[in-house]
Amino acid sequence: MTLTKILDGAMPSGSIIQGVGAKQGSGTGVAANSTDWHGTGFGKSITPSSASNKILVICNANVYQGTASSYYSVNLYRHTAAFTANGSVSGTQLFNDGKGFGAVYGNSGDRMHCKSCVLLDSPNTTSEIYYNLVHKEHSGVGIFDGYNIDSTIVLLEIVG
Repeated sequence: MTLTKILDGAMPSGSIIQGVGAKQGSGTGVAANSTDWHGTGFGKSITPSSASNKILVICNANVYQGTASSYYSVNLYRHTAAFTANGSVSGTQLFNDGKGFGAVYGNSGDRMHCKSCVLLDSPNTTSEIYYNLVHKEHSGVGIFDGYNIDSTIVLLEIVG
């Protein structure tokens, strides 16, 4: 491939042309206070250069569940704005409504887990979009970012 092909935007299908990421591990702790999805305050935005391109989402969420026989779940939403910690959510839910892309459960004792997901998304836009981590507690206490363990999100734009 000649240099002019690269400069004029003719990257082959499957090429990574943009990457962004974020890391959070402040230990401030965002408790899930609802059985509905709410924001964690953690996410990242990207602006696709073409509506036909895809976004590869890689997310690792470190979470805590401290109530016996209870679930705490995480999910991702695509939206035009960032979500605040325990704020309401809207937009496109990217994983199932029941347990999202991961749930923590145990019969007794404290549980810390890293829940991970990889998703090739087709947002069909050239506007800035946010990928927001959300959470919900099915009963008991679940916490995101409570113990100085880093969570990460990486967004890669892939030529469609």
